[in-house]
Amino acid sequence: MDFSNVQDRSGYLGGTDAALVGRIGGGLRISLEHYIRLAVAYGDLPRRYLREVPKTEAMEAGHRFEDYFFGEVAPDWTPRVERQHILRRPMEGLPALIAHADGYDATRGLVLELKFSRYHTADVAERYRWQLQWYYFLGAERVRLIHGSGTLREDVRIAFRTVEKDAAAQEQLTAGLCRIREMRPRIREVAEMVELKDDSDESQGN
Repeated sequence: MDFSNVQDRSGYLGGTDAALVGRIGGGLRISLEHYIRLAVAYGDLPRRYLREVPKTEAMEAGHRFEDYFFGEVAPDWTPRVERQHILRRPMEGLPALIAHADGYDATRGLVLELKFSRYHTADVAERYRWQLQWYYFLGAERVRLIHGSGTLREDVRIAFRTVEKDAAAQEQLTAGLCRIREMRPRIREVAEMVELKDDSDESQGN
């Protein structure tokens, strides 16, 4: 399966799902929307059932920061750093587990995760904690957060932060995935209910 399109979230669990996996591993309840996400990951429902996330200026700024960093700040990294590298980890009874790394140095097992945000670097690291720990779960040996702020090309500030592997977070991710595997019948059941409701709504509308 081709996982190069980060917008197509069907058939896998990725870095944006890591917080959900951690939530489940922590024993917290999940919503119908979460069940639908898991159903899409398993292929029980098509992607159209997911709530669309509109592109924002912040997202666009993040993409521009990636191009700026690799193109102008660290062009000498390009020969050894692969952009948009996909990490994978197979686990039986689960959707594909993947992560799209902004940059990956295979010689060192190093993931580079770039974020462009007005918040303090420590706050950015905490906000994306589960996504950063997900890289370790999928086999990364080191993870480095590269945080940009300010105005690109005019007053850009860049901070580097090494993200340590958190044993407790890794255990919680493992627990979450084990629980998702156990929830498989319920996820399939929810998918069937959602499709039946959709069919019913369509028939009533015609």
